[in-house]
Amino acid sequence: MQPTLDWRSPDFPKIFELYDRADFAQEFLRRNPRYRAAYRAGTAPGRSRAALRRLARHWGLVFRR
Repeated sequence: MQPTLDWRSPDFPKIFELYDRADFAQEFLRRNPRYRAAYRAGTAPGRSRAALRRLARHWGLVFRR
């Protein structure tokens, strides 16, 4: 397992050099408490596929099949 890179490290910005738009969007959503709460609610056991589609539409997501 690789050690976690400290954000204060001078090498930290280098991890973002290869990121594309999707990578940055994923990082934004992963850290967004409102998205995380909506994702938990939309993917809770017993929820319909329609709930997941509403979640995706609200946040502008596209899930590949």
